[in-house]
Amino acid sequence: MEDIVQAAKEANAYNFIMDLPQQFDTLVGEGGGQMSGGQKQRVAIARALIRNPKILLLDMATSALDNESEAMVQEVLSKIQHGHTIISVAHRLSTVRAADTIIGFEHGTAVERGTHEELLERKGVYFTLVTLQSQGNQALNEEDIKDATEDDMLARTFSRGSYQDSLRASIRQRSKSQLSYLVHEPPLAVVDHKSTYEEDRKDKDIPVQEEVEPAPVRRILKFSAPEWPYMLVGSVGAAVNGTVTPLYAFLFSQILGTFSIPDKEEQRSQINGVCLLFVAMGCVSLFTQFLQGYAFAKSGELLTKRLRKFGFRAMLGQDIAWFDDLRNSPGALTTRLATDASQVQGAAGSQIGMIVNSFTNVTVAMIIAFSFSWKLSLVILCFFPFLALSGATQTRMLTGFASRDKQALEMVGQITNEALSNIRTVAGIGKERRFIEALETELEKPFKTAIQKANIYGFCFAFAQCIMFIANSASYRYGGYLISNEGLHFSYVFRVISAVVLSATALGRAFSYTPSYAKAKISAARFFQLLDRQPPISVYNTAGEKWDNFQGKIDFVDCKFTYPSRPDSQVLNGLSVSISPGQTLAFVGSSGCGKSTSIQLLERFYDPDQGKVMIDGHDSKKVNVQFLRSNIGIVSQEPVLFACSIMDNIKYGDNTKEIPMERVIAAAKQAQLHDFVMSLPEKYETNVGSQGSQLSRGEKQRIAIARAIVRDPKILLLDEATSALDTESEKTVQVALDKAREGRTCIVIAHRLSTIQNADIIAVMAQGVVIEKGTHEELMAQKGAYYKLVTTGSPIS
Repeated sequence: MEDIVQAAKEANAYNFIMDLPQQFDTLVGEGGGQMSGGQKQRVAIARALIRNPKILLLDMATSALDNESEAMVQEVLSKIQHGHTIISVAHRLSTVRAADTIIGFEHGTAVERGTHEELLERKGVYFTLVTLQSQGNQALNEEDIKDATEDDMLARTFSRGSYQDSLRASIRQRSKSQLSYLVHEPPLAVVDHKSTYEEDRKDKDIPVQEEVEPAPVRRILKFSAPEWPYMLVGSVGAAVNGTVTPLYAFLFSQILGTFSIPDKEEQRSQINGVCLLFVAMGCVSLFTQFLQGYAFAKSGELLTKRLRKFGFRAMLGQDIAWFDDLRNSPGALTTRLATDASQVQGAAGSQIGMIVNSFTNVTVAMIIAFSFSWKLSLVILCFFPFLALSGATQTRMLTGFASRDKQALEMVGQITNEALSNIRTVAGIGKERRFIEALETELEKPFKTAIQKANIYGFCFAFAQCIMFIANSASYRYGGYLISNEGLHFSYVFRVISAVVLSATALGRAFSYTPSYAKAKISAARFFQLLDRQPPISVYNTAGEKWDNFQGKIDFVDCKFTYPSRPDSQVLNGLSVSISPGQTLAFVGSSGCGKSTSIQLLERFYDPDQGKVMIDGHDSKKVNVQFLRSNIGIVSQEPVLFACSIMDNIKYGDNTKEIPMERVIAAAKQAQLHDFVMSLPEKYETNVGSQGSQLSRGEKQRIAIARAIVRDPKILLLDEATSALDTESEKTVQVALDKAREGRTCIVIAHRLSTIQNADIIAVMAQGVVIEKGTHEELMAQKGAYYKLVTTGSPIS
């Protein structure tokens, strides 16, 4: 533990970790979703430092840190560089000035190499980039910085801090194509440094899936109403097919009786007749068995398809807090859609066919048996309660196992999903074995329950077989008595016993479906639980306020908020700030102070615990969610793209109407994307790959910007929108964003100084509240937290 604490201190992560209620035992959530970008990056740095590697790969390792954290971590990295080979990929050139060798890349080729001084003298690519960034750093005028020393400004300009901070999460996407011990992918939530996953679950109170009552068969059948025509046809086939077995018993005993006929001609005639009936029964069985199998298979697959459709729709309609719950991780939800939906067929598919088949079978068998000897039939029926007891025990116990299996398999899905989606991080830090151990731990649970199920199933089946043999023994003994004392024909004895025993065999086949039936009821219960859940913030709810003249006036009124998954950690402590239509508000502050959280409240990803978010004078809680979000465009710090063409990704910005190609191209040009797209072989039809994996992070970010522009929103949210762009592209795109802001209410988070400086309102945040607000000139004149941040890079507190 001492090594972990020391690594956290060196990465400047110790203080924020100790401020958390559970400190080092705090769960970071799926993909680190419970932490800010800067916090995640510091955890990743600590993870690399604890390894004490000989080769250290820094892929913009301090990009998401505030000024103080960056300076401290940079100092630590400088100390450990002796004795280590370090390769650093840097966006901010000031972080690589001290490198022994700097290599300048252009179009995938190393075009120059040397030290900082040597490359400046050559006045090539490196010189151009340094010059461009220096121009950005000199955006402050002389009057604003007259009290700051020249050295402070060179080393700690606000531009540097905010620019680095603005990179924090978009780098996560790019890192998926990089091999680095500091790969900035989401921190891995499944396995920690010293403990197995099972220990984590015991020590850290990871929530487990709550128990659910098996779904009533009546509700499953009601949900299957669209499939009833197929089920009706299948039931007819099953009913007719159910008569085949007792009729076979009848014919079998009949043919045995013919062997006692002394007249050979009569005997041959009856045997021929019975054999023809066997053939006819075979043809009937062929047709009805096919009808039963096809109809129920079709109805089952249609039911599975609808369950997956409605289940996926219900998942997408849940509030964001629901996804924060570890029980609803992507892996668990994927498993639910993939396996649970198909398992429901066990209660509404072929299972119904087996029930109808068995019911008809037993009914016809009882009619035949009681018609020829009611006494013998009653003797045999005395053993049926034991068979029923065996089946009921099996059903009851296997239902409980099905619920536990489902929980374990969902956790297996979560582990595999996290490991495979972060495979480069797993490979880079050499944690393959840890994930395998975690998977083995979770697989041990269904393995043990499978052994228990096998024992129960084996005992119940053996018990049933034992009862059958005992029943045969008693039946034939009593049948002999009836033949001797009451003159019952021996063929009747075979007829009664064969009919009843074969019907019992049919019941046994029905009981063999008990495990599937048990799983089906649990799976259905999970689905119905999902479908029945009414999220407090629903995109499907048509109710709520709407108005025609949407202006974009925003008021945060004493907003207090804690994330539902971390109720002990207050994020906003009374946020109050107002923005008039067409104004630009810039949120400034250290990572984790609540800047991005305020945007999520505005989008109604969450509702404040106390206070209000007012939109044009309307309480956001009363506004229709779809209406509100249709008037908001966002360029977030993480450019999320879909596995489709560039054109479709841009069109996704506005799904309310068909977007003509001209608007797509215009938006792409504004985002400085058009020239790049036209250089591709398939141009706008180019598939970006899963999560945009075929593009660089800068290209992905520009697509995200074009997607926001094509939406033409009244409110524009720029959550570090140009964070993934190189210096030259950033300047160009910033011009486009400045134009896009015209006439719109805009909220900017920790952007370049030029953007902050021009904002109508700059709100300085610390610990979830606004401690200063005003224009750039007003805040500089106050010489408070903002002034210190600009001039010296001092942390906001």
